[in-house]
Amino acid sequence: MAQMMPCGRRMPAVVLTLLATALVFAVPCPTGAEEFRIETKIFMGDEEEPVSQATTLFHEGSVYDFLAEPEQICIFSKPRGGKPGRFILLDPERRLRTELTTPKLAATTQKLRTWAAQPKDPFLKFAANPEFKESFAPDTGKLVLASHWENYAVETTPAEEPSTLAEYREFLDWYTQLNTLLQAGPPPEPRLRLNSALARHRVVPVRVELTRAGETTPLRAEHDFTWRLSQDDRERIDDANDALASYRKVSNDEFLRGTRPEDDAE
Repeated sequence: MAQMMPCGRRMPAVVLTLLATALVFAVPCPTGAEEFRIETKIFMGDEEEPVSQATTLFHEGSVYDFLAEPEQICIFSKPRGGKPGRFILLDPERRLRTELTTPKLAATTQKLRTWAAQPKDPFLKFAANPEFKESFAPDTGKLVLASHWENYAVETTPAEEPSTLAEYREFLDWYTQLNTLLQAGPPPEPRLRLNSALARHRVVPVRVELTRAGETTPLRAEHDFTWRLSQDDRERIDDANDALASYRKVSNDEFLRGTRPEDDAE
């Protein structure tokens, strides 16, 4: 949703569009459902080596997303009991953590939509309120969202646990908005529309290809679903929870300082 780099890190602009989409697709958050994991790889064009890899684990209503390089961890807790949802971003290198709530994400997204609808830039206007021609083939699981600006071609499969789909959709939407905020990108509406289509057809994505007008290299994300957690997965979750207690909590601005290209140029 994506991208979309997860957990606050930036990559070259050509990669970000699919990262924002791909990692958005990679992170459901089931509550009271089976635990599972997703391995995500991001590729540029026909390249065989991925430009980014992440492992996402779903456990007891929380989501743990581990970006391989640069090493980053993102933990999501869904809204419950009258309390807002929140994302906790962890930087193992600097031993820092920061938090963002779902109300803050929602307010920021709405401001971005309003701003993008005003300029004369046609792509921003599209991103604020996109219109896609959608097609879905139940026999093959092929989902296509087509427009003049962006085209998504998605290979899907039914979820092994259908009861998780509502929770899956909820997390997808929040993670899409998180990546937009972290990347200072355009409105997340195109990715939110794709999230909606996946939920409506009751499927999860295994391969996503995104092409954008004016760009010659398509981007793709590949997702490998495993409907159980290993002992190593559980140990990674324990380590992430330990980091919550030991890392220094800082503001969002301090956490993100030095992670954006404009900061590196200073």
